[in-house]
Amino acid sequence: MIDDMTSIKVMLVSEQTSNMTMDERDKRRIGEELEPGGRPKAPGSLELLQRFLNTWNHELPADWDRLGTPARARTWLRAKDLVSDSTRVTARDAARLRELREALRSLVVANHATDPPPSAVVAALRRTSRSADLRIELGDGGRTRLEPTRGGPDAAVAALLGIVHEAQLLGTWARLKGCRQCGYAFFDRSKNRSASWCAMSICGNRTKNRTYRRRRSPTPSTR
Repeated sequence: MIDDMTSIKVMLVSEQTSNMTMDERDKRRIGEELEPGGRPKAPGSLELLQRFLNTWNHELPADWDRLGTPARARTWLRAKDLVSDSTRVTARDAARLRELREALRSLVVANHATDPPPSAVVAALRRTSRSADLRIELGDGGRTRLEPTRGGPDAAVAALLGIVHEAQLLGTWARLKGCRQCGYAFFDRSKNRSASWCAMSICGNRTKNRTYRRRRSPTPSTR
């Protein structure tokens, strides 16, 4: 019992320490330059999709959302070469990108289980991708690739969904997961694909602390 109490105290102290040492500047870099727990980013083109999913997290302030306004959305898309310099992003485009992001987040969270994603999530993906068409291009070396048929935000949506399609064919899609605690997208490199949290030292400990407190709290007496 003493060992259990000691481990819980250590977890609480480590969580408080990590929150104190990470300033706002570092928090704003999460999803781009920094990964929780120092995890490597997803391999290949999945890294771009991972960054898209992590343009915002519900545990961060709403005004930190990299897709929160048309200007921010355009800046992010341009930085990732998903749209051209002349592309205009409207408020409707930005809202569509956010809807796509959250639907895809639900898909990667569902990668923890064997059950299919909720029908509402699939409907949202179909709705946001309705005008995002792809065609098969043949390179000089004879290799095929998927390319958007349109420009602008449609091209960005098509490119992101093309990455999902490719990852599902290659078998890497199931390793892209959403943290069970915060929904942050991470690539599960464990042998048995059992990782549940973006970082054990952050969300893993929060979950364990919450479970511990719940078990320790007195249950209301029944009459």
